[in-house]
Amino acid sequence: MSMDKYQNNTLVEEMDSIILLNDNYVDKGLYKGYIGTVMSNFVEKYGFVVADFSNPIEPGYIQPVIEIKKEDFRVLSDSLADKWLVKEFKDLFRK
Repeated sequence: MSMDKYQNNTLVEEMDSIILLNDNYVDKGLYKGYIGTVMSNFVEKYGFVVADFSNPIEPGYIQPVIEIKKEDFRVLSDSLADKWLVKEFKDLFRK
């Protein structure tokens, strides 16, 4: 079976949604479960992606440009479980 981007972060593509797997970026305002969008993939060469993390409800960014190490995220799929994770993330920002 060939690996895909849901099992191998090296294959992540621009505009993919990723979810943080830990609290390694709390100092930047990002927590486990936060969802961002990949801008550039440097996993193969440098071990990270460049992503932006937007507020899912109101215009604006939590972090407009940040390097996320390959072991700190995974790519979101269209699975029902991942759809629930997206809903939980959005609910964090609802007033």
